[in-house]
Amino acid sequence: MTEQEFGPYLARERKRAGYTLRRLAKEAGTSASTLSRWENNHAVPVRDDALKLDGALGLKGTLFRKWETYTSPSALLPWMLDAGKLEEAATSVTYVSPVLVPGLLQSPGYAEMIFAEGQPLWSPSEVARVVALRSKRYEYLRERNNPKITAVFPAVALSMVPDAVRREQVERLVSLMDDGVRVHVIPLPGVPMGVTSPLLLVRLEDGTRAASSDHQNGNVVFDASSGLERLFEIERRVLSDALPLEQSRQLLKEMI
Repeated sequence: MTEQEFGPYLARERKRAGYTLRRLAKEAGTSASTLSRWENNHAVPVRDDALKLDGALGLKGTLFRKWETYTSPSALLPWMLDAGKLEEAATSVTYVSPVLVPGLLQSPGYAEMIFAEGQPLWSPSEVARVVALRSKRYEYLRERNNPKITAVFPAVALSMVPDAVRREQVERLVSLMDDGVRVHVIPLPGVPMGVTSPLLLVRLEDGTRAASSDHQNGNVVFDASSGLERLFEIERRVLSDALPLEQSRQLLKEMI
């Protein structure tokens, strides 16, 4: 089943719930023949029918969101066309960074250094405000949707910074690993091949995948219709080049 197919998803959830075609059709207020057409992608239910199916199967909105995704011109809902919204809807997120520690995992000192150097026209108070917001983001996601988090970045992201900043950042990363974050480091002098800007790759509850990349003209969100598979192939390749979790942890500790 591809990400776009609603019918097979409906059939799978019906069987998982132990419903026959006739029983689910009755509870959803339709006919068994119509339900069969939906499951075989010969027709698509309207909004009210999708809501009834979701309620009958007790899926608490999961099936309805799948229907919305399937019937949207994009593979993503309009409100998801934003990296932050994708993070907040994801069951898992992977950050691939070509140069820096990913923003979600940055310590306050590391983030302050990056913003102060990257935004020279910002006042100290503006930098402090953005750093405070970034520092709260991890806990916010943990409380909101608690996604599985994976991060891949090169060791140069730490070797190039002052000792005090590196020590604070390494301690932050080790603490996050203790909290379940999967951190994979590409040892010196390696860099993530094929990655020229930060990548965010997400998986949603209904199985939909999406990705976001920072570019000079702003953030770009990719879906199944816009080269998504290539970005997930980059994720697989970069993870294979990075150190396993425990070796990454050891390398981090050696950098203090």
